[in-house]
Amino acid sequence: MTPPLAFWAFVAIFGTLFGLAEAVKRSTRIPGTVTRKFMHVSSAIVSMWLPTYLSPSWMLVLAGVFTVALTASKLLNVLSSIHDVPRKTWGEVVFPLGIGLSAWLLYFSPWAPASPHLATNAYRFGLLTMGILDLVAELGGQIPSPKLWFGKSVAGSLSFFTAGIILCIAHGMPASLGMFAAVAALTASESLLGNGLDNLALPSLGALAYLLLAASSQ
Repeated sequence: MTPPLAFWAFVAIFGTLFGLAEAVKRSTRIPGTVTRKFMHVSSAIVSMWLPTYLSPSWMLVLAGVFTVALTASKLLNVLSSIHDVPRKTWGEVVFPLGIGLSAWLLYFSPWAPASPHLATNAYRFGLLTMGILDLVAELGGQIPSPKLWFGKSVAGSLSFFTAGIILCIAHGMPASLGMFAAVAALTASESLLGNGLDNLALPSLGALAYLLLAASSQ
């Protein structure tokens, strides 16, 4: 089956973002941690629009293509803008895999919601969990505080938790014990998953949290 035009459009958009980050990294003294985080956030935001223009099947194909491409780049050290960081991590490789896993969970799995609209809202909430809350946790982690594991810190986890509560409220979820418990579970997951594995799990975990909170608020 021939990929739709939107598929190639997203390939071009992501390719342009990678090219821009790589050009900036190679022509300036900006560290890889900055260009990597730029790609993390921008890719998550662009990926939020995938369900609008692509079928779930083509979303999975796109995730697979970039997982293979980024694995090759990691092994050959092609994209220094996302690989050149002072820690051992495979987060950039499992990033598209995590998006694909979330798409499968929400559109194909036995646990997929009956409403495509609800599935898409949950998918986007999961990407915000990975793309934005993870950034907030990293920025908050710059505040001196006791360390946890995998380089995570108390300040970073508290920042993630606080931003998670704000994100839920922004989505119209009423403050409740369930909401605080769901965000606490996401925070624990982010802090416990090291070596970039949070990028694999957070999109699906965030989506599941959204579905549970949406069901409990009805």
